[in-house]
Amino acid sequence: MEPKTKQSLLVTVVGVTLFVALLRLSDVLAFAAKLIDLILPILAGGILALFINVPMTGLEKQLNRLFGKAKKQPSAKAIHLLSFFITLLGVVLVLVLALTLLIPELVQSFHSLYVQIEANIPRWTAYLNAQDADMGWLMNWLEGINWEQLLHKVTASIDTVLVNAVGAVSATVNIAITASFALIISVYMSLSTESLGHQARTLVCAYLKPAHAAGVLKFCRLFRQSFANFLTGQCSEAVILGVLMALAFSVFKIPYGSLVGVLTAICAIIPYVGALISCVVSVFLVLLVDPVLAVRCLIVYLAVQFVENQFIYPRVVGKSVGLSPLYTLIAAMIGGKLFGIIGIIFFIPLTAVVIELVKEDTFRRLRAKEPLQ
Repeated sequence: MEPKTKQSLLVTVVGVTLFVALLRLSDVLAFAAKLIDLILPILAGGILALFINVPMTGLEKQLNRLFGKAKKQPSAKAIHLLSFFITLLGVVLVLVLALTLLIPELVQSFHSLYVQIEANIPRWTAYLNAQDADMGWLMNWLEGINWEQLLHKVTASIDTVLVNAVGAVSATVNIAITASFALIISVYMSLSTESLGHQARTLVCAYLKPAHAAGVLKFCRLFRQSFANFLTGQCSEAVILGVLMALAFSVFKIPYGSLVGVLTAICAIIPYVGALISCVVSVFLVLLVDPVLAVRCLIVYLAVQFVENQFIYPRVVGKSVGLSPLYTLIAAMIGGKLFGIIGIIFFIPLTAVVIELVKEDTFRRLRAKEPLQ
C-alpha cells in the first residue's frame, strides 16, 4: 500500500471513529467511567510509587556512597530494598508523630469546651432571666407538635435511611479495597523500578520510530527529574512554612503553636491547598479555647500564608523545577481547576518539562534559520 493511500485510509478511519463516538457520546463516557474505575487501583498505585521513588532514589545514592568504600559491598538489589524500607519507616514515623500531637490536643480541646459550657450555663440562665426573656413561644411550639404524625414520618423514612446507610458502607468498603490494592501495587512497583523501566523502554523502542522513541524517553526522563526536584522543593517549603507558623503563633501568644507548625508542615506537601486545610483545623482548635483569640489566629495564619504564597513558594519550588513565580502560579491554578489536588501536584513539574522542550525546539529552529541580513 502506498504511503498516501495508507495515510488517507488512516484519516478516514479516525474520522469515522470520532463521528460514531460523538453520536454515542453517553455510551463512550459510560465505558470510559467503567474503564477508569477498573484501572483506578493501578493508577493510584503508580502515583504513590512515583512519590515513594523520589526519597528512595536519594537514599540509594547515599547508601551507594556509604558502602562504596567497604570491602564487601552489598548488591544493588539489597541497597534498593533497604532504601525502600527506610523510606517506608520514615513515612510511618511522620504519620505517628502527627497523630500523637493532634489527637491529645483535640481531646483536651473538647474537654475544655465541655467544662466551659457546663460552667457558663448558670451565667447564661441568669442573663436570660435578667433580660426577662419570653420563652413562652418555645412551649407553644412544643405543644403544637403532632407527635403521632412525626413518629409516622420517622418510621416511613427508616427504609431510606437504611438504603443510604448500606450505600455508605458499600462505598467505604470499595474505597478500602481500592486503597489496599493501590498500596500493594505501589510496593511492587517501588521494588521493581529497574525492571519496569527496562520493559517500558523496550516497548517504546519497539513500537515507535527511533526519533519518536527518543522524544518520548527524553520527555519521561525530564519529567522524572523535574518531579523529583519539585517534591524536594515542596518538602523544603513545607518545613519553612511550618517553622514560620510555629514562630508566628509563639510571637502573638496563640496556643497550639507547635501542633500547628507540625500540622502545617504535613499538609503543605499539597501546594497552596494544604495550608488552607491546616488553617481551618488550627482556627477550630483555637476557637474551642477562646473565640476572640480565634480571630487573631485566623489573621496571623492568613498573613503568614500570604507572604509564603507570594514570595517564598514560587521561589523555592519554582527555582527547584526551573519555573518563574508567574508560571508556577499559573500551572498550579490550571492543574487545580482541571484535576484538583493531583492536578496541582503534577502540573507544576509538567509545565516545567513542556517549557524546557519548547525552549529547546525554539533554539533549534532559530539556529536552523539563516541569519537575518
